Amino acid sequence: MLLDFSIIEKYISDNQDALKDRLMLRHERYKILATLQDKLQTLLENYNTFEKNISSRLFNKIEKATAYEKLRNYHFKSVEGIKEFYLNNHTIPDVHDLFRLVRDAITVRVLQLVEEEMKSQGLGLPPTEYVWIGLGSEGRDEQTLLTDQDNMIVYDTGNGQYGLDIIEQYYETFSKKAVDRLSDVGFEKCKGGVMPSNEKWRGSIQTWKKRLEDRLILEKGDFDDLDVIILTDARPMKGNSKLLDEVMTFFFSSLTDNTRIMKDFIKSAVLMPTAITFFGNFRVEKSGEYKDLLNIKLLGWAPLILSVRMLALSNGIYETNTLKRIRLMKEKGVIKKEMEKNLTDAYLTFVNFRIMNQIEKSKDNNNNISDANHIRPDMLGQKAQEEMRRSMKSVEALQKYIEEVLLFGQPI
Repeated sequence: MLLDFSIIEKYISDNQDALKDRLMLRHERYKILATLQDKLQTLLENYNTFEKNISSRLFNKIEKATAYEKLRNYHFKSVEGIKEFYLNNHTIPDVHDLFRLVRDAITVRVLQLVEEEMKSQGLGLPPTEYVWIGLGSEGRDEQTLLTDQDNMIVYDTGNGQYGLDIIEQYYETFSKKAVDRLSDVGFEKCKGGVMPSNEKWRGSIQTWKKRLEDRLILEKGDFDDLDVIILTDARPMKGNSKLLDEVMTFFFSSLTDNTRIMKDFIKSAVLMPTAITFFGNFRVEKSGEYKDLLNIKLLGWAPLILSVRMLALSNGIYETNTLKRIRLMKEKGVIKKEMEKNLTDAYLTFVNFRIMNQIEKSKDNNNNISDANHIRPDMLGQKAQEEMRRSMKSVEALQKYIEEVLLFGQPI
């Protein structure tokens, strides 16, 4: 185990009678404390070795890689390593954090190599500052074994040294090349097209402000409501983060001022069904490829993510990570401690089921790991079923709370 507090809890439990013994001599007290020290020292040494291996071996290799095939190998090896880490430690925040560190490093290196490619092809280095941005689970720091590209790019128009047409053409070529290279290293292309190779997810600060103004103020343009929701999870990955800050300041101000769109988003969150029926049974597919299976992503994880996001935004909380959103809402008094605990437990439950399903699917190459969100509830043990029901009910309680505090009982 890596930095697991349970070893302290177990040690205290095993020695609780001795710890309360008022007649214990000093050398006996010393022996108990020395034994605990040895156990903790072993844990700390294991942790230091783990962190050293990551920084000195993996990240140094990523930073020095000159071939995309090498980066692909590092990516897949890191997935295997983090999978083993999870099986040994079962700490979901650590898994998210490790994937962020590794995949951010790979992304940064890919973009550096693309810049060098552009230069070697006579197109030059970036003419202005830019920022490459993660969206979706990448933006929320919630990645698991699977990942695809959910990205956007914001760039500056400079001081007039280059014409706008030249700048736009450069970043169009750069973005398309970057998307292809990220695919080469194991980041699948987004089926929904949320990538800077798509013009909708690429632009200057001015272009982004105009795009958002059209949608949020004038309610027109190609940027739709789903795109707006996706943008709320934006996180800078490489480049000048101040460019994103300027766009997001304008975005959040315009979004929260638009009561119509906010109300529609809140309604969407409240109306998303969970996998529990009115009678407390699991909602499963009745026919087809997924007969007798429930989609834990669509009917558990997704309504939780959207509901937490909407309640946080409605209260001026612009953090992107779901667990941090939940904690901040509790700290601001938006939700009570019991709801914070229930929502946190629900999130960890859903993600654990998804990760374990991904791991199980990965054991058989004939299975499609990219579709690891379906589970068969009747194959779960009673404890796991109750845990799933409890988590679904926590989401439903949040949805009901949102309806009461934000929609004021209005018909939806």
